[in-house]
This record gives sequence, structure tokens and C-alpha cells, in this order.
Amino acid sequence: MRKLSFFIFLVCAIGYNQNKQVLYDFADLPQTLLLNPGAEVSQKFHFGMPLFSQISVQGGFTGFSTYDIFADNGIDINDKIKTAIDNFGKTEFVGFNQQLEVFSGGFRLPNSNYLSFGYYQEFDLLAKIPRDLVDLYYEGNTDLNRRYSSKKAAFRTELLGVLHVGLSKKINEKWNVGARAKIYSSVFNASSKSNSGSFYTEDGTQNIYRQHLDNINFLMQSSGIFFENDEEFNASYVKSKLLFGGNLGLGFDVGFTHHIKKQWEITGSILDLGFVNNTKNVRSYSLKGDYELEGLQLNFDPNNPEDYWTDLKEEFDNSIVLDTLYKSYISFRPVKLHGSVSYAFGQKYDDCRFLIGPDLYVNKIGFQWFSTVGVVHSFMAGTLFYERWINKYLQTKLTYTVDPYSFSNVGLGLSTTIGMFNMYFAADNLLSLNNIYDAKSASFQLGINFIFKDKN
Repeated sequence: MRKLSFFIFLVCAIGYNQNKQVLYDFADLPQTLLLNPGAEVSQKFHFGMPLFSQISVQGGFTGFSTYDIFADNGIDINDKIKTAIDNFGKTEFVGFNQQLEVFSGGFRLPNSNYLSFGYYQEFDLLAKIPRDLVDLYYEGNTDLNRRYSSKKAAFRTELLGVLHVGLSKKINEKWNVGARAKIYSSVFNASSKSNSGSFYTEDGTQNIYRQHLDNINFLMQSSGIFFENDEEFNASYVKSKLLFGGNLGLGFDVGFTHHIKKQWEITGSILDLGFVNNTKNVRSYSLKGDYELEGLQLNFDPNNPEDYWTDLKEEFDNSIVLDTLYKSYISFRPVKLHGSVSYAFGQKYDDCRFLIGPDLYVNKIGFQWFSTVGVVHSFMAGTLFYERWINKYLQTKLTYTVDPYSFSNVGLGLSTTIGMFNMYFAADNLLSLNNIYDAKSASFQLGINFIFKDKN
């Protein structure tokens, strides 16, 4: 049960992505401005349906899938767990990302710049799991003289609200640039990184084995999790902290769209260049030291009994020192980078086959690149995509993505606009729908907007 509980935890804590490859630069949606503030928009103004303009959930675990452990294939579950452990890399990562757009809107200014604004809630979790700790948990210290290192172990989690305002500006026919300012209000934050230390077992001289904790240096920082007063972590507490009541911070997004030629386009953006200053309900734990144990030398003298366990605890506490710190700290947001190059073709005609406009195209193909850079873990992903107008009401986007989770991630986006009403849906890993338990990652985004176009 101890072994199995570890894997159930990993499977339930499904992972980290933040790459919205289907939604990026798709269908002239207002939400694309959150992925690239320099994206081009054609509407006069828009507003999203409150709480429904964007609902986004993403996850993935690079180590193994639920199906690898619980498949009904006649193989003993212990053998399947052992196989999953054998295929575990030196370091795997797991996490979760969720966003809920509470409100959003935008309008075109008299100078033709487009101003957008909104507020969204985000939860983020990322953990790196080194192979050494998995082997130690699963097999115990059966491998003599092997050092089980905690150096690569790290995690980060945060719940926050983000109030933002952005501006998209068309410089000329070739360049469109944009920027977005953000105010973060963090409900809670916890992280541990840059840890060091190892555990190993060797043959003893006074006992069978000698256990070592060597150069242990562990630090966990947290805010908004442990409370000094009568506060409790409940719905009222979360609501009060999400908007300017939590630990505050600032961030910026920048982006551009550049038309190389009439049908060729490149885009790029950098998101969440920012930080949160954690000053409220701050509590951090520092663990440092070295320790060696070769068993207890028992003295069975009834006239002078000894409290062996108390002595052992005092010796451990004096060697491995635990400090509780109440000092404020700064946490940096994971930075996201997007880029794309695309080619548009197939000029757009109306139902009577009249050319609508020389710059309107039915199809677009291209390549997208995504990278996230953080103190816990960084990774990259590449996407090939095909975008097409099915008719004047429906636009689609098909993607194929290679990332740390999978080499066969197929995604699909649908956006329909009837009058001013717009609804969209995007999801990936569609090839896993026939067996979702075998998927190592999944994501979806959906929302409803009201978009008002300029009258022609």
C-alpha cells in the first residue's frame, strides 16, 4: 500500500503545461491578446461573458500514465509499478494549471489603438521529482553506498488573481506591437528550490549498517498558508485575498505581429515578466546539517535506565537544525515565450464567388514555438498547425505538438461567430480520447464572447 499510494498521488496530481498552442493567434479571438498583446484584432469592441469568457484547465505528467499502472491486461500491478519505475527518467515533472477569466473587455480608441482589460484567477502547481527519491521510497536503502540525492527536487505552487490592462498598436501595414501591465494579488505561495544533500548507507563497524545524511540544505518558503491569527483558509479568505487583499506584485507582457510579405507573418511574445512581494502570513523552513547513525549502544542497567529515544532525538536535532523564518521574500512568475511563423493562402470569396478582399485568406499553415522559463523547471514545445475558415460562421485550427509529454499530441480548435455572439472551444491530445487513462497530458479552453465588428 505504501508503494501504491505514492503512484496514486502522482496520477491525481496531474501536470503542468501552460502551452495554449490551439488558442494562440486563433480566429481573431480576444483571448489571443492574453497570449500575445501585439496580436492584431479587427473588432470595434468586445466583452466576455462574466466567468465564462475563458475557462482553461491543463495538466500532464512526464513519468507515466494512469493506464501504465491500472490497465486490466492480466499483468500483476506490482510488475507494472516496477516497469514504470524502471522507465522513470533521472528527473520527471508533474503539475497543474487552471485559469478562470472573471471579466474581460476591450474597445478601439480614437487613434485606432485597441485597449483591452480584465481580471482572471489562476492556480499553478509544478514539481520536479528526481529518480533518486523515487527509488529510495520504492526500494528503500537496499543499495549500499548509493547516494540518493535531493539536489533536483523542487516544487512551486500559487493561487492568485490578476488584474490587467493592455494596448495593441498598429504602427504600419507590416508591424503591430502591444504590451500589457498586470497587478498580481497572491492568495498563497509555496516553493522549494536549490536544495542539496544526500542519503546513503554503508557497512558499519559497530553495527551492520551505518546511515548518513550528508550536507543537507533544504529551504521551503511560503506565504498565505500558515496563519498567525484566527484566520482560516476558507472561501471567504480566498475571495478577500484575490483582489488586492493578498501579497501584491507587478508583471508585464510584450508582443508583436510582423508581416514579412503579403502572405507571410511572424509573431512573438514574452508573458509574465513579473514578481510577487510576499509579506503576509510568511513562514519559511530551513533544514541544514549532517548526521550519522550506526545504531544504539544499549545499556541494560535497571538501576540507571536511559531514555535512548530522547537522546537520539536530541542528537538528531543538534545535527540537523530546523529553523523557522518569518522574513518576507520575492517570488518570480514563470516566464512564457511564444513565437510563430505562418503562411496564408486561398483568397476569401463570398457565396457568389466574388473576391471579398485581396488580403483575406481562407487557409493558414505554420509553426509555433513555446517555452516556459522558471526557477523550478523549464521546457520547450513545437507545434505545426493548419487553420481554415469552413464558412463565414465557423473557423477551425488543427495542431500537432511535440513536447516533453508526447510526440503525438493532436489538438483542435473551433470558433463560431453569429452576429455579435462568439463561442469557442480548444482541446489537445485528441488521439487519447479512445483511452484517456493512457494520456500523459490534456488541456482544454472554452469561452463565450460578444464581439462587435466595425461596419463596412
